[in-house]
This record gives sequence, structure tokens and C-alpha cells, in this order.
Amino acid sequence: MLTKKQLALISIGTSLSFWDIFNVPYIVKDASTQLGYVSSSLILTSEMIGYFVGGGINGYIASKFGRKLGIILSMLIIFIGSLLGFLSQNYLQLIIAEFIIGFGIEGEIAVVPSYVSEMTTPNFRGRAVGFTTLGGFLMSLIVGPFALIIPNWRFLFLPSLLISAFALFFRILLPESNIWIKKKEEKIVWDNTVLIFLAIWATSYFTGYSLFSAPIFSLLSAKGFSNSAYYFTYILYGDPIGVILASILNDRFERKYTSSLSNILSGILIFLMPLTTGISFIIIGFLAMFFQGFKFPTMYTYTAENLGTKIRSLGYGIADGIGHLGGAIGPVIFSFLYEYSTLASFIMLFIISSISGILILSYGMKTKNKSLEELKG
Repeated sequence: MLTKKQLALISIGTSLSFWDIFNVPYIVKDASTQLGYVSSSLILTSEMIGYFVGGGINGYIASKFGRKLGIILSMLIIFIGSLLGFLSQNYLQLIIAEFIIGFGIEGEIAVVPSYVSEMTTPNFRGRAVGFTTLGGFLMSLIVGPFALIIPNWRFLFLPSLLISAFALFFRILLPESNIWIKKKEEKIVWDNTVLIFLAIWATSYFTGYSLFSAPIFSLLSAKGFSNSAYYFTYILYGDPIGVILASILNDRFERKYTSSLSNILSGILIFLMPLTTGISFIIIGFLAMFFQGFKFPTMYTYTAENLGTKIRSLGYGIADGIGHLGGAIGPVIFSFLYEYSTLASFIMLFIISSISGILILSYGMKTKNKSLEELKG
């Protein structure tokens, strides 16, 4: 079993992945002034496509050759993408860099929750996964102020280069998953649960990543907030606070219900955003982002629990990785619809977010305090 020190050090590496998630809105904002809303969203879309490829490939590697190799590779790929982003000289290079980073991020997300779930006890599993990813979401508290004071967007890639070097060294020293070792000779057998969670993640990401796209900054300006990047940061702070609370409570409640309700409640609040003004708008946006953050510790743990050991990292990579296609097309469709009707674009997000929650309620298992072997083997 992993020690708390090892979990903390894994969290440092995972925080790098989420730094590269939260810095994208600020890169997109700068690009939108030259490229427009739809074209600038392609930067975010390229990262989502990287997720699509990286999850399945690294998930398969971790299923076939071990979880440890999977979490080492994810850090190496993020380092390469961040270096290219820092050195990029044009729009095409930036898009390629975000694709590589997305590949590495999804490789991380596909393997780390599975690895941590397999290396912790049932009554601590939820908190362990939550606290491992917590450091990543806390990056949003730093990315915002950092983005406001740096001379240009290029420096948003610099922390990735520094953290990845440390994470690579430490992960070489980690033990292999005991559960994977016991099952490594077994063949991978397909489980249709993967497709259900693919739909769950696709609809959830469609909504979540749309909140990172240019129309959110446009709506802030339309509501009278002249420095849209500054006030978006206040909204964004809801995300890590949601993650903190969910990480603390992750073993106290049935994850089937916390996972579903976070998506449904976030959808309702998103629907209310264009209907409010002033400080109420910021509060509603903050709460919508709060539930977007709350869903991650619960859904990360819950997805791993609903899959068997041999297919766990591969299935996780497919569900979450291909599910990021929702995050790839969401900002583009949202941006396109926003130009024609603000209210209709937010109603669309409400519906799609609710679908994710309903799917969890309909098909997910109850997993609280049950061992992984007891759930799916």
C-alpha cells in the first residue's frame, strides 16, 4: 500500500497535468483577440484530441505492462509538449504543443486513479484519489494570478518544465500495483461498462470545457466586468474549492449519488448564468464551477471502481480519453451557438450536463466501502 508521503509526491506530478489544463483559458483569451472565438477554441480542441489519443494508448500500456510504466510515460510526454509550447513561434506549433500536452495529461488521468485505487484500502480509497488530484486542482489558485502578472502567455508553460523533471525521477522509485501483478497474466476482456462511462464523461466534459472557452469572457464583458480575465479568475476559484470539499467527503457518501448530483446541479447553475447580473452573476458562476470541481474526485474514484482490474486503466483511458471528444467539440459548438443566441447556448449546456448525471444514476453501481475485488474483480 502507498504511504501518505508517496501519495503526496504523486500529487505533485499530477498537479503538473492540471496546471496545463487551467492555463489554456488564458492562452485562448489572448488568441481570440487575433483569431476570433471559434478559431481560438481550436487550441483547446487540439488538447482535447490529445486526450482522445493519449488515454487509450497509455491506458493499454498500463494494463499490459504495468501501472508504473504508465505514470512515468505520462510525465515524459507532458514535459515534451510543455517544452514545445514554451518555444513555439506560431499558431500551428502552439496547437501541436497542446495536442502533445493533452496526450500526456490523459495518460496521467487514465492511470493515476487506477493505480491509487489499487494501492489503498476501501475505506480510504476515495480520499486517496481525491487528495492525489487535489494538488492539481489547487493549481487554478495559482494559474490565475500568474497569468495576470506574466509578460506573455509563453511563460504559462514554464512551471510544467520544472515540475516534470522532479516527477519523473520520483516515479521511477514507486512500487508496482500489487493487484495488477496478481492479474497481469490474465487476458483483457471487454466490458460494456466502458461505453457507459464514455458517454458519462463525454457529456460532462462537453459542459465543463465549454466554461473555459471565449464566450465566457465575452459574457463577463457584456455583464459589465471590463477586465474579464480578472473576474473569470474569481469564478474559476470555485473549481478547486469544490475539489477540496469533495476530497474530504469522498468516503462519507455513496459516490454514485455525489457524482450524479454534481453534474445536475452544475447544469442548473449554468442555465442561470445569463439570467443574472452584477455580483449575483459572479456567485452563480462560482457555484457552477464549484460543482464542476466537486465532480472530479468522486467521478475519478467511481470510474475506477466500476471497472475490473485487467481492463481498469485501459477502460478508464478509453472512457475518459475518448470522452474528452465532448470537451473538444463542446467549446466549438458552444461558441458557435453563442454568436446566435446567448440563452440558447447556456440551455444546451444545462441539458447536456444533466444527461451525464442521469446516466450515472441509471447505470452506476453502489461502491461505498467495498473492495475492488468485491466490485468487479
